[in-house]
Amino acid sequence: MEAEIARLVDELAYARAAVESEPDAGKREYREEIARRVEAALDKCRKISETVTTKAATTRMAVRRVHASTLSLAAFRREYVATDIPVVITGLEDELTEDGADGEKCAWLLERGGTKKVAVTRNDAHVKSELSCASADVVDLSEHFHAVMRDESPGSYLYDCSIPLKLPSLGECVRIPRYFAHDFAQQTMRLHAFSRSWPSLFVAAKDTRSSLHVDQWQGHFFMAQVRGTKRWTVFHRDDTAYLQPSWRRGTLDPALPALSAFDDTRVAFAKYARRWDVDLGPGEVLFVPGGAPHAVHNIDATVAFAGNFVDETNIDRALFDMRLMGLNQGAAMMATFDALDEVEFDPTLGAFEDTTTNMRNLVVRCDEYIGGGAAALPFTRG
Repeated sequence: MEAEIARLVDELAYARAAVESEPDAGKREYREEIARRVEAALDKCRKISETVTTKAATTRMAVRRVHASTLSLAAFRREYVATDIPVVITGLEDELTEDGADGEKCAWLLERGGTKKVAVTRNDAHVKSELSCASADVVDLSEHFHAVMRDESPGSYLYDCSIPLKLPSLGECVRIPRYFAHDFAQQTMRLHAFSRSWPSLFVAAKDTRSSLHVDQWQGHFFMAQVRGTKRWTVFHRDDTAYLQPSWRRGTLDPALPALSAFDDTRVAFAKYARRWDVDLGPGEVLFVPGGAPHAVHNIDATVAFAGNFVDETNIDRALFDMRLMGLNQGAAMMATFDALDEVEFDPTLGAFEDTTTNMRNLVVRCDEYIGGGAAALPFTRG
């Protein structure tokens, strides 16, 4: 614990020096926030080190599975999104693609997008941004799919590939769960950097992993699992300070150690971080709260689609980060901040209290989702 506190003390000095040496006022404000986050992490670690006991912390928690027929859209937002609690939604497996109960076979993917070119990372390079371009190949989507399903391409990953921007033909055949269709980022009057980013496609080889990371601007996240099983680990966003975070790379979201470091107690404060572990199987949908550090292990070859979203529960935090990122990065991110900041969103839109046994009522097409129209659709689809 003393070594980790000393590391954060040194990092705080580094962050403050970066503030003092920055001549640009906007970038200096960005760096001031990084220094504030380092200082907050240091304060949390110091506090818990002063009150620590020999009693082991009980921080491992199970992720609840809830069938969609018993979970209204309003209850989901009230009980999970607003309380920063992950949840797995079940029962939508026949509705996630146009192929219904056969969606897991992925004929929809091969027929609609098999000839499309995609950039696939090799040798697990997706976990290190400095290697991703050097270790990527452009191949047909069908070639990548068959290679990973036959276990012929270890370490290969089609990671977070935007369907609207790069694979638009697939937009006709995937269905977005309505639990996320109220996304404020889809309801802006002006286009912005993330207007067409989601849903995004993931096709991964067996035993590939993501790094432990926090999504930028603290966006909430969902993933619909179509094929295979992903092992998810999620930490509570308020406990990031206990995960040996480092802001030396100069971003608001910190770099974090590999998940394996937490399994063999190399991270001093990790046992005080609230943690969820869950295996996400075919037909299941996972919600991950915004700002929560998370990591993924593909237990076998997998296909999934996913997206980030903003609503009344994280809009203030998202806007705070977006504005600072705009000051640091320039016009594209500032345009995203401006687009979201100018709208008075209705937090009750799409928050139906009804439950249904007709799962078709709980998904929308991509063309309904993009542009924000899905949130205003009637609950019963017929």
